[in-house]
Amino acid sequence: MSSTLEKTRYKSEITGEIEKVTFRNDETGWTVARFREKAGISSVTTTGHFTNIRPGESYHLVGFWTKHPQYGKQFQVERSVPIRPTTKEGIKKYLASGVIKGVGLKTADKIVEKFGIDTLDILDKHPERIKQVDSIGKSKALTITKAWQEQKQDSEINMFLNQYGLTGKMAQRICNLYGSDAIRVISSDPYRLSMEISGVGFVLADQLAQRIGIPPDDPARFRAAVIYQLQQAEDRGHCFLSKEQLSNGLQETLRLPVQDVTEPLSEAINYLDRRSAILKERAEVLGQGETDVFFTRDLFLAETNVAHIITRQLSERVLIDQGRVERWLAKYVQAAGLALSEDQKDAVRLAARTRVFILTGGPGTGKTTASNAIIRLFKAMGKEVVLAAPTGRAAQRLSEVTGEEAKTIHRLLEWNPATRKFGCDEENPIEADVLVVDESSMIDIRLMDALLRAISASTHVVFIGDADQLPSVGPGNVLRDFIDSRQVPVKRLQEVFRQAATSSIIQTAHQINKGLLPNFEHGERRDERKDCWFLEIEDPLEMKKSIFNLLADTLPQKFGLDPLKDIQLLTPMNRGVLGTIQLNRELQAILNPDQTGKTKAVDENERVALRPGDKVIQCVNNYDLGIFNGDIGFVRQAGISGGKIQVAFGSRLILFDQEELQDLHLAYAITIHKSQGSEFPAVIIPVSMQHYIMLLRNLFYTALTRAKKLAIFVGTRKALAYAIRNERTLFRQTNLRVRLMKELSGEYWVDREILE
Repeated sequence: MSSTLEKTRYKSEITGEIEKVTFRNDETGWTVARFREKAGISSVTTTGHFTNIRPGESYHLVGFWTKHPQYGKQFQVERSVPIRPTTKEGIKKYLASGVIKGVGLKTADKIVEKFGIDTLDILDKHPERIKQVDSIGKSKALTITKAWQEQKQDSEINMFLNQYGLTGKMAQRICNLYGSDAIRVISSDPYRLSMEISGVGFVLADQLAQRIGIPPDDPARFRAAVIYQLQQAEDRGHCFLSKEQLSNGLQETLRLPVQDVTEPLSEAINYLDRRSAILKERAEVLGQGETDVFFTRDLFLAETNVAHIITRQLSERVLIDQGRVERWLAKYVQAAGLALSEDQKDAVRLAARTRVFILTGGPGTGKTTASNAIIRLFKAMGKEVVLAAPTGRAAQRLSEVTGEEAKTIHRLLEWNPATRKFGCDEENPIEADVLVVDESSMIDIRLMDALLRAISASTHVVFIGDADQLPSVGPGNVLRDFIDSRQVPVKRLQEVFRQAATSSIIQTAHQINKGLLPNFEHGERRDERKDCWFLEIEDPLEMKKSIFNLLADTLPQKFGLDPLKDIQLLTPMNRGVLGTIQLNRELQAILNPDQTGKTKAVDENERVALRPGDKVIQCVNNYDLGIFNGDIGFVRQAGISGGKIQVAFGSRLILFDQEELQDLHLAYAITIHKSQGSEFPAVIIPVSMQHYIMLLRNLFYTALTRAKKLAIFVGTRKALAYAIRNERTLFRQTNLRVRLMKELSGEYWVDREILE
């Protein structure tokens, strides 16, 4: 297990017999077992994925010798090839291991005494002869025959998959989906795996196809490669690609010249388009003008549906007594002792008279105050108000600032891990008159589609967020597209309030967002009473040394900040001297040293063993455990039976098995992308030309706005200046803005005064 094990550089192979299965997850195939090598004196622990495994079975295992910090020497299995026993004793033990339901040691002994070393061959070819064994009647013979055929089928599939180098984990997923059809599916069209099996991408499916003997010009290869290009584009935030972009991608992926791609690409597009696997329309592409572009089916439908529902919500006038709203506003301001600006009052008025409304603005502009007023107005009108946010941390913060319960969008929509579907949809909508959604810039097109499908036509929706921050991790740029369409009512708060204006964090954030280089004070003239500093250091190693000193010494001593709970190191990248991987490895040793005195070695993925007290982050959504990408917690216990680890996420305690731990990383340092939706008392932000490709304005704007009390840049002004000039990541290929303009413009009543 990569998060808790040390791998050697070279693969090893061992052959022997399973003695005992210590732990097994039947759904994933993850197994911990005791294994005795052939002619070995003592047994060893093996860990890995097996499609089936029972005591008494023999295997040839391929993998790595590892050293677990608590359990010692282990063999981590990458591939397992079952071996049939060839001796009478081995066959007896094998049959009695549970491989055949209803056959125990006594029955196995009788069968082997009757047929000897030919037993397994007879079960394969002449199973009816089992009735010749004493005490086995017709009914039991049928049961034994059926069970044997089932396990034989599993064994044959396992052998087939291992023959082509698929790991046990992949083999388990393939068997779970295709069952007895696995061999037929893979032999006829291995590219199906890339579209139907999680974790099997095009590259792996293409390698498998080559081993099986699928010709490189097979049409299925080009069709799968087209889908792969669209998936890769989605990982970069795009919703579509043009034909020219698809062609360039195929040339690189398949390593073919343009003349060998042109015709097969057209045929693949036509084939996929006819079957609605991809959908085509005209759209503007940077540098190409208006051209044909191609979506995967689900992204096309998501964009179309979002535009349709927004149109539906805005298609009817909201009847409201504006005079009553003004009287309520006056009373609310007086009772709450607030001084709402005219922009904030306008936000409340617009929210009341529109079915969809966007409240946006930078830090210190009063979004929270305006949001609270909007919520109080709707509640005063007797409406059922529901609050939501994309992440658990954002939902918790929304609850804290409003005093009302807020849920994650997944929880609100009643995500079901078993069916992997939302319980709330068109047929079962959310019971809400008003839906308020915070941190809306984090919502990708798929989640927005699911959310809007679950509201009724009469529901008011209020989106709150800073559109200038990083867009969603998933595809699309939904909040920005809503605003840029100029069809959805928007109020942008721009006035920085007096109290916020004294914060150099907020001042600096607004300067960066406007493309201005902040005028930080130099060296000894730095006023440490201010909440935003710049430590100018040229050498990356010296930068790292300074960062470690800030974390472990300066900030805890001068400001009483807890280096684990109060301070977050935010860096642009994972790799390099100032990347999360190396920083986390060294910070673990500084902030949470090994109390046992044992050396914790680094595995092939450059990750170290987790131990109690470690700060960790979940790096993918795990719907089964109910934790999501970006959730930060602390390890409570490590080395629990089966290699499990217990982690506290706030008040929740989650138990991770060894497979689930693959998605859990150290979080002393995290990427800026992972910090979206979070706030920390203090942040430290390295700024180095080493991170050249990630020096982006909205990246550092987002990083800075994560800080509540203190933000410190460590690095060079040259790197920060480059980032501030670079707006490159603001562009994503989506067509939602155009859809909204086409659907809404001139086709429904709208008070133009409510549009910004």
